[in-house]
Amino acid sequence: MKVFNAAEPGLIERRRIARDLCHSISTASRGRDELYRALFGKVGQGFELWGTVFCEFGWNIKIGNQVFINTNGVFLDAFDIDIGNHVFIGPSVGIYTSNHDQNSQRRREYVESGAPVVIEDDVWIGGGAIILPGVSIGRGSIIGAGAVVARSVPAFSKVLGARSQVYPLAMEG
Repeated sequence: MKVFNAAEPGLIERRRIARDLCHSISTASRGRDELYRALFGKVGQGFELWGTVFCEFGWNIKIGNQVFINTNGVFLDAFDIDIGNHVFIGPSVGIYTSNHDQNSQRRREYVESGAPVVIEDDVWIGGGAIILPGVSIGRGSIIGAGAVVARSVPAFSKVLGARSQVYPLAMEG
């Protein structure tokens, strides 16, 4: 994981631009391809996005050919999100490349860390799934609805369920 300051002025401005482009995409009835090219780092042929989308920056998202993204996607792309060809992404999916610091003082200073996410060809991500920083999803895999993916997934695998565990926080001093 790489550490960075999320409050750098250039990042704040790019977030504003991405927010405006996401709003324009979500409300446009025509000319969406131009908006996609303005927002995303790369857009392949046959890309389709239904409804609304939120991208933190947009420029770190590379989309392959024949990709479908359903409504209400959230893409926190402080680092690269590489989406292969023939990928289906269900509604309300979150793909996150960054985390806030666990130390509350560092959070107040906007210290974050993160790592890229890679989604290989022919992957299907079910509605409400969450993909965490540093994860790679292998070719042909299926991520079930509501799954929280915290570790990389081998090719031709299926990930189901979301098991949460409670851990005590280290005391801050």
